[in-house]
Amino acid sequence: MASTPEFLVSHGVTAALTRCRAVTLAPRRGDRVVFRGPRGEELGEILCLAPPLADAASPGELIRCATRDDEVRAETWHRRGLVLLEDVQVRIAEQSLPLLALDVEIPLDGARAFVHVLRWEPCSLTPLLESLYTAHGIPISFQDRGAEQPHDDHGCGSCGGGGCGEGGCSTGGCGSGSCSSGAIKSADELTAYFAALREQMLKGKERVPLGSS
Repeated sequence: MASTPEFLVSHGVTAALTRCRAVTLAPRRGDRVVFRGPRGEELGEILCLAPPLADAASPGELIRCATRDDEVRAETWHRRGLVLLEDVQVRIAEQSLPLLALDVEIPLDGARAFVHVLRWEPCSLTPLLESLYTAHGIPISFQDRGAEQPHDDHGCGSCGGGGCGEGGCSTGGCGSGSCSSGAIKSADELTAYFAALREQMLKGKERVPLGSS
């Protein structure tokens, strides 16, 4: 019995890779697809056939080739995400948090927003997450890009309106001081570096992964 083919799909602002089963599709390299992964339904691009892995379950499944409606929906969520990102940056500044908001992603299903941040000191995220949920009406997860962690984890804090920050719906919360690793020189240097990196990402024709040097 032939095994179900699997493909590597590139997606998101960090050009993350997700291994996806192709039950009904036969995509080619470069095809835009909708897949269901750990974060819900997302838009991505086929890179290649995935190498076989023994006893490894694929975290994703290809649903369909992307349609014009999918692209429009993705752009709509992208615009909403930019509004959210600007609000996050304003609130971080108002609360003087040791946190830098880098970018935001909202998957096609709109079930949750993922805000990519960098944190250089322990901090409580509960008031920030609660205020953002109240203002925007969407559950939010912070993904700490300074921590060594998988792309599809819960980052350093999340809020769905029923408990936030360091408690039940956070894994390895910022308040515990556990989601930052490595040496960070200074907040000012960090802010300048990632502001320049974000500007490069927005101006360039190709995405620059956040981890690029």
